[in-house]
Amino acid sequence: MKFYITAAILSISFQLAFADYLPALLNVAPNSADVKERIAPPANATLYDVWYGKGRRVYQCNPEKKGFQHWYSVQTHAFLYPTKGEQAPFDIAGKEIGQIAAAPLNPEHQEANPIDTMPVIYNYKDGSWLGTGRPSATTTKEEGRAERGDSVHLDDHFAVVSKSSTDGYLSHAKYLVRLASTDGVMPPPEHCTQKGMIVSKPFSAYFMFYTDAEGVEDLAKEKVEWERMVAEYTPEKLAAAEKEKLDAAESNLVAEQEKKEAAAAAQKEAEMPVAQQETQPIVQEQAQPVAQEQVQPAAQEQAQAEAAMAES
Repeated sequence: MKFYITAAILSISFQLAFADYLPALLNVAPNSADVKERIAPPANATLYDVWYGKGRRVYQCNPEKKGFQHWYSVQTHAFLYPTKGEQAPFDIAGKEIGQIAAAPLNPEHQEANPIDTMPVIYNYKDGSWLGTGRPSATTTKEEGRAERGDSVHLDDHFAVVSKSSTDGYLSHAKYLVRLASTDGVMPPPEHCTQKGMIVSKPFSAYFMFYTDAEGVEDLAKEKVEWERMVAEYTPEKLAAAEKEKLDAAESNLVAEQEKKEAAAAAQKEAEMPVAQQETQPIVQEQAQPVAQEQVQPAAQEQAQAEAAMAES
Protein backbone atom coordinates (compact mmCIF):
# COMPACT_ATOMS: atom_id res chain seq x y z
CA MET A 1 0.00 0.00 0.00
CA LYS A 2 2.81 2.36 0.93
CA PHE A 3 4.42 1.58 -2.45
CA TYR A 4 1.37 2.73 -4.40
CA ILE A 5 0.99 5.86 -2.28
CA THR A 6 4.66 6.68 -2.79
CA ALA A 7 4.37 6.01 -6.52
CA ALA A 8 1.33 8.25 -6.78
CA ILE A 9 3.06 11.06 -4.90
CA LEU A 10 6.18 10.72 -7.04
CA SER A 11 4.04 10.74 -10.20
CA ILE A 12 2.30 13.95 -9.17
CA SER A 13 5.55 15.54 -8.05
CA PHE A 14 7.21 14.58 -11.34
CA GLN A 15 4.42 16.19 -13.36
CA LEU A 16 4.54 19.38 -11.30
CA ALA A 17 8.32 19.60 -11.33
CA PHE A 18 8.60 19.07 -15.08
CA ALA A 19 5.52 20.98 -16.19
CA ASP A 20 7.71 23.81 -17.44
CA TYR A 21 9.98 21.44 -19.35
CA LEU A 22 7.40 19.46 -21.32
CA PRO A 23 7.95 21.31 -24.62
CA ALA A 24 11.70 20.84 -24.32
CA LEU A 25 11.43 17.19 -23.24
CA LEU A 26 9.03 16.34 -26.03
CA ASN A 27 10.99 18.37 -28.58
CA VAL A 28 7.81 20.10 -29.60
CA ALA A 29 7.60 23.84 -30.12
CA PRO A 30 5.39 25.48 -27.48
CA ASN A 31 2.21 27.40 -28.16
CA SER A 32 0.23 30.01 -26.25
CA ALA A 33 -1.34 27.33 -24.05
CA ASP A 34 2.11 26.58 -22.62
CA VAL A 35 2.67 30.17 -21.46
CA LYS A 36 1.88 30.79 -17.80
CA GLU A 37 -0.46 33.62 -16.91
CA ARG A 38 2.34 35.49 -15.13
CA ILE A 39 4.34 35.90 -18.33
CA ALA A 40 1.47 35.88 -20.85
CA PRO A 41 1.09 38.77 -23.35
CA PRO A 42 -2.14 40.81 -23.47
CA ALA A 43 -5.27 38.85 -24.34
CA ASN A 44 -5.61 40.56 -27.74
CA ALA A 45 -2.07 39.54 -28.81
CA THR A 46 -1.64 36.82 -31.42
CA LEU A 47 1.25 34.36 -31.56
CA TYR A 48 2.55 34.36 -35.13
CA ASP A 49 5.84 32.43 -34.94
CA VAL A 50 8.12 30.43 -32.65
CA TRP A 51 11.87 30.09 -33.15
CA TYR A 52 14.22 27.75 -31.34
CA GLY A 53 17.46 29.25 -30.08
CA LYS A 54 20.67 27.51 -29.12
CA GLY A 55 23.84 29.28 -28.05
CA ARG A 56 25.78 30.59 -25.07
CA ARG A 57 25.51 33.18 -22.33
CA VAL A 58 28.71 34.85 -21.15
CA TYR A 59 29.12 35.99 -17.55
CA GLN A 60 31.98 38.07 -16.16
CA CYS A 61 33.08 38.17 -12.54
CA ASN A 62 33.07 41.63 -10.98
CA PRO A 63 33.56 43.63 -14.20
CA GLU A 64 32.34 46.88 -12.64
CA LYS A 65 34.61 49.43 -10.96
CA LYS A 66 33.65 48.43 -7.45
CA GLY A 67 32.10 45.50 -5.60
CA PHE A 68 32.99 41.85 -5.44
CA GLN A 69 31.44 38.41 -5.94
CA HIS A 70 29.09 39.76 -8.54
CA TRP A 71 28.42 38.13 -11.91
CA TYR A 72 27.30 40.23 -14.83
CA SER A 73 25.77 38.97 -18.08
CA VAL A 74 27.98 40.60 -20.68
CA GLN A 75 26.80 38.78 -23.80
CA THR A 76 24.12 36.44 -25.08
CA HIS A 77 24.51 34.84 -28.45
CA ALA A 78 22.49 32.11 -30.12
CA PHE A 79 21.50 30.97 -33.56
CA LEU A 80 17.77 30.75 -34.16
CA TYR A 81 15.95 28.04 -36.07
CA PRO A 82 12.39 27.87 -37.44
CA THR A 83 9.90 25.46 -35.87
CA LYS A 84 6.88 26.12 -38.08
CA GLY A 85 6.49 23.14 -40.39
CA GLU A 86 9.68 21.58 -38.99
CA GLN A 87 10.33 18.51 -36.87
CA ALA A 88 12.74 18.24 -33.94
CA PRO A 89 15.63 18.50 -33.60
CA PHE A 90 15.33 22.05 -34.89
CA ASP A 91 18.99 23.08 -34.62
CA ILE A 92 20.11 21.65 -37.96
CA ALA A 93 23.15 23.27 -39.56
CA GLY A 94 22.13 25.25 -42.59
CA LYS A 95 18.59 25.94 -41.32
CA GLU A 96 19.48 28.99 -39.26
CA ILE A 97 16.84 31.68 -39.69
CA GLY A 98 18.41 34.35 -37.51
CA GLN A 99 20.41 35.09 -34.40
CA ILE A 100 20.14 36.81 -31.04
CA ALA A 101 22.87 38.91 -29.49
CA ALA A 102 23.18 41.58 -26.81
CA ALA A 103 23.71 45.22 -27.72
CA PRO A 104 24.09 48.40 -25.63
CA LEU A 105 20.79 49.77 -24.45
CA ASN A 106 22.23 53.28 -24.47
CA PRO A 107 24.80 53.68 -27.29
CA GLU A 108 25.88 57.07 -25.89
CA HIS A 109 27.03 55.59 -22.59
CA GLN A 110 30.81 56.02 -22.54
CA GLU A 111 31.81 54.77 -19.09
CA ALA A 112 33.89 51.63 -18.72
CA ASN A 113 31.38 50.18 -16.26
CA PRO A 114 29.09 47.54 -17.79
CA ILE A 115 25.83 49.00 -18.94
CA ASP A 116 22.40 47.55 -19.46
CA THR A 117 22.16 45.58 -22.66
CA MET A 118 19.17 44.73 -24.80
CA PRO A 119 18.70 41.43 -26.63
CA VAL A 120 18.50 42.06 -30.35
CA ILE A 121 17.03 39.41 -32.62
CA TYR A 122 18.01 39.57 -36.28
CA ASN A 123 16.16 37.85 -39.13
CA TYR A 124 18.38 36.52 -41.90
CA LYS A 125 15.62 36.29 -44.51
CA ASP A 126 14.69 39.93 -44.92
CA GLY A 127 17.05 41.74 -42.56
CA SER A 128 14.33 42.79 -40.12
CA TRP A 129 15.17 42.97 -36.41
CA LEU A 130 13.75 43.74 -32.99
CA GLY A 131 15.10 44.63 -29.57
CA THR A 132 13.66 44.29 -26.08
CA GLY A 133 14.54 45.91 -22.78
CA ARG A 134 14.41 44.25 -19.40
CA PRO A 135 11.74 41.53 -19.03
CA SER A 136 8.41 42.84 -17.79
CA ALA A 137 7.64 39.57 -15.98
CA THR A 138 9.56 36.39 -15.21
CA THR A 139 8.87 33.01 -13.63
CA THR A 140 11.82 33.68 -11.33
CA LYS A 141 9.65 36.00 -9.27
CA GLU A 142 7.16 33.26 -8.44
CA GLU A 143 7.13 32.46 -4.77
CA GLY A 144 9.60 29.77 -3.83
CA ARG A 145 11.24 29.70 -7.22
CA ALA A 146 14.70 30.78 -8.29
CA GLU A 147 15.57 30.55 -11.98
CA ARG A 148 12.67 28.21 -12.69
CA GLY A 149 13.11 26.53 -9.36
CA ASP A 150 16.45 24.79 -9.58
CA SER A 151 19.16 27.43 -10.21
CA VAL A 152 20.18 25.49 -13.31
CA HIS A 153 17.91 26.74 -16.06
CA LEU A 154 17.23 30.29 -17.17
CA ASP A 155 13.85 31.69 -16.24
CA ASP A 156 10.96 32.05 -18.65
CA HIS A 157 10.04 35.67 -19.24
CA PHE A 158 7.83 38.16 -21.06
CA ALA A 159 9.23 41.32 -22.67
CA VAL A 160 7.85 44.20 -24.68
CA VAL A 161 9.48 45.00 -28.02
CA SER A 162 11.04 48.43 -27.55
CA LYS A 163 12.81 48.88 -30.89
CA SER A 164 12.50 47.28 -34.31
CA SER A 165 13.13 47.77 -38.00
CA THR A 166 10.57 49.85 -39.87
CA ASP A 167 9.54 46.96 -42.08
CA GLY A 168 10.00 43.22 -42.49
CA TYR A 169 8.89 40.11 -40.66
CA LEU A 170 10.11 40.99 -37.17
CA SER A 171 8.90 44.59 -37.36
CA HIS A 172 5.37 43.35 -36.62
CA ALA A 173 6.30 41.79 -33.27
CA LYS A 174 4.97 43.67 -30.23
CA TYR A 175 5.80 41.16 -27.49
CA LEU A 176 8.33 38.39 -26.94
CA VAL A 177 8.13 35.37 -24.65
CA ARG A 178 11.17 33.24 -23.87
CA LEU A 179 9.99 29.79 -22.88
CA ALA A 180 11.34 26.35 -21.91
CA SER A 181 14.86 27.65 -21.36
CA THR A 182 17.51 25.11 -20.45
CA ASP A 183 20.85 25.67 -18.73
CA GLY A 184 22.62 29.03 -19.11
CA VAL A 185 21.99 30.17 -15.53
CA MET A 186 24.39 32.57 -13.78
CA PRO A 187 27.18 30.86 -11.76
CA PRO A 188 26.93 30.92 -7.94
CA PRO A 189 28.29 34.09 -6.27
CA GLU A 190 30.97 32.15 -4.41
CA HIS A 191 32.49 31.11 -7.74
CA CYS A 192 33.28 34.74 -8.53
CA THR A 193 36.76 34.74 -7.00
CA GLN A 194 38.83 36.67 -9.54
CA LYS A 195 37.96 39.99 -11.03
CA GLY A 196 37.36 39.81 -14.77
CA MET A 197 37.11 36.02 -15.03
CA ILE A 198 34.73 34.76 -17.73
CA VAL A 199 32.28 31.86 -17.70
CA SER A 200 30.52 30.85 -20.92
CA LYS A 201 27.46 28.66 -20.43
CA PRO A 202 25.39 26.89 -23.07
CA PHE A 203 21.65 27.47 -23.18
CA SER A 204 18.62 26.86 -25.35
CA ALA A 205 15.14 28.37 -25.40
CA TYR A 206 12.09 29.01 -27.53
CA PHE A 207 11.39 32.58 -28.60
CA MET A 208 7.71 33.31 -29.22
CA PHE A 209 6.69 36.35 -31.28
CA TYR A 210 3.33 38.06 -30.67
CA THR A 211 1.65 40.82 -32.66
CA ASP A 212 -1.60 42.81 -32.63
CA ALA A 213 -4.59 42.87 -35.03
CA GLU A 214 -2.90 45.32 -37.39
CA GLY A 215 0.21 43.18 -37.41
CA VAL A 216 -1.84 40.11 -38.37
CA GLU A 217 -3.19 41.96 -41.43
CA ASP A 218 0.26 43.24 -42.39
CA LEU A 219 1.77 39.77 -42.04
CA ALA A 220 -0.90 38.30 -44.33
CA LYS A 221 -0.13 40.91 -47.02
CA GLU A 222 3.58 40.43 -46.54
CA LYS A 223 3.22 36.66 -46.94
CA VAL A 224 1.52 37.09 -50.32
CA GLU A 225 4.20 39.52 -51.48
CA TRP A 226 7.00 37.27 -50.22
CA GLU A 227 5.59 34.22 -52.02
CA ARG A 228 5.25 36.29 -55.20
CA MET A 229 8.91 37.30 -55.00
CA VAL A 230 10.01 33.73 -54.27
CA ALA A 231 8.11 32.51 -57.35
CA GLU A 232 9.30 35.39 -59.52
CA TYR A 233 12.96 35.53 -58.59
CA THR A 234 13.99 32.03 -59.66
CA PRO A 235 17.45 31.49 -61.19
CA GLU A 236 15.90 30.85 -64.61
CA LYS A 237 13.73 33.97 -64.51
CA LEU A 238 16.56 36.09 -63.19
CA ALA A 239 18.85 34.84 -65.98
CA ALA A 240 16.14 35.54 -68.58
CA ALA A 241 15.56 39.02 -67.15
CA GLU A 242 19.29 39.71 -67.22
CA LYS A 243 19.52 38.58 -70.86
CA GLU A 244 16.55 40.72 -71.78
CA LYS A 245 18.19 43.66 -70.06
CA LEU A 246 21.47 43.13 -71.96
CA ASP A 247 19.61 42.72 -75.28
CA ALA A 248 17.66 45.92 -74.64
CA ALA A 249 20.86 47.77 -73.81
CA GLU A 250 22.49 46.52 -77.01
CA SER A 251 19.44 47.53 -79.08
CA ASN A 252 19.51 50.96 -77.51
CA LEU A 253 23.18 51.35 -78.45
CA VAL A 254 22.46 50.39 -82.07
CA ALA A 255 19.46 52.72 -82.22
CA GLU A 256 21.49 55.54 -80.69
CA GLN A 257 24.30 55.01 -83.22
CA GLU A 258 21.83 55.02 -86.13
CA LYS A 259 20.24 58.16 -84.75
CA LYS A 260 23.62 59.88 -84.57
CA GLU A 261 24.48 58.86 -88.13
CA ALA A 262 21.11 60.11 -89.44
CA ALA A 263 21.54 63.40 -87.61
CA ALA A 264 25.03 63.84 -89.06
CA ALA A 265 23.78 63.17 -92.60
CA ALA A 266 20.89 65.61 -92.16
CA GLN A 267 23.23 68.28 -90.89
CA LYS A 268 25.58 67.80 -93.83
CA GLU A 269 22.70 68.07 -96.31
CA ALA A 270 21.37 71.16 -94.58
CA GLU A 271 24.76 72.87 -94.79
CA MET A 272 25.06 72.59 -98.64
CA PRO A 273 22.31 75.15 -99.72
CA VAL A 274 23.66 77.63 -97.23
CA ALA A 275 27.05 77.55 -98.97
CA GLN A 276 25.42 78.11 -102.35
CA GLN A 277 23.40 81.06 -101.03
CA GLU A 278 26.55 82.64 -99.72
CA THR A 279 28.36 82.42 -103.12
CA GLN A 280 25.43 83.36 -105.44
CA PRO A 281 25.32 87.13 -104.72
CA ILE A 282 29.00 87.39 -105.59
CA VAL A 283 28.37 85.93 -109.06
CA GLN A 284 25.46 88.31 -109.66
CA GLU A 285 27.49 91.32 -108.55
CA GLN A 286 30.20 90.37 -111.03
CA ALA A 287 27.74 89.73 -113.88
CA GLN A 288 25.65 92.91 -113.41
CA PRO A 289 28.31 95.47 -114.46
CA VAL A 290 29.04 93.46 -117.61
CA ALA A 291 25.38 93.52 -118.62
CA GLN A 292 25.19 97.25 -117.96
CA GLU A 293 28.32 97.84 -120.02
CA GLN A 294 26.80 95.92 -122.96
CA VAL A 295 23.43 97.73 -122.80
CA GLN A 296 24.77 101.28 -122.28
CA PRO A 297 26.74 101.68 -125.65
CA ALA A 298 23.77 100.50 -127.71
CA ALA A 299 21.52 103.10 -126.15
CA GLN A 300 24.06 105.85 -126.78
CA GLU A 301 24.43 104.90 -130.45
CA GLN A 302 20.66 104.94 -130.98
CA ALA A 303 20.41 108.39 -129.38
CA GLN A 304 23.16 109.74 -131.59
CA ALA A 305 21.47 108.34 -134.70
CA GLU A 306 18.19 109.94 -133.85
CA ALA A 307 19.90 113.31 -133.25
CA ALA A 308 21.63 113.18 -136.65
CA MET A 309 18.39 112.51 -138.49
CA ALA A 310 16.75 115.43 -136.72
CA GLU A 311 19.51 117.84 -137.86
CA SER A 312 19.22 116.75 -141.47
